[in-house]
Amino acid sequence: MQKLKIGDTVQVLSGAERTQKSNRGKLLDIDRAANRVRVEGLRLVKRHTAKGRDKANPEGGILEKPGSIALANVALVCPKCDKPTRVGIRADGEKKKRFCKKCEATID
Repeated sequence: MQKLKIGDTVQVLSGAERTQKSNRGKLLDIDRAANRVRVEGLRLVKRHTAKGRDKANPEGGILEKPGSIALANVALVCPKCDKPTRVGIRADGEKKKRFCKKCEATID
């Protein structure tokens, strides 16, 4: 079972994004092969697109997209205690459930 899933709220623990005012965000994408994640609103990079190439933006221009952050630099934020925490996995019958290691609350 995966400890982080798309849609989870994560907090950046180290790196340049840690010092930002808002260092929390929703997980948009996980690249397991490269051990990188994309977090909404963090590590924004600018991409220059040509006119007419992109159907979403036919005028072209400069787009801001979230860049990738190392997977080891983020931690899941527990919805109950609202703190970044490590994640454990428990067997609940035949299903596996994630839980917060600080307050023992079930995440899923």
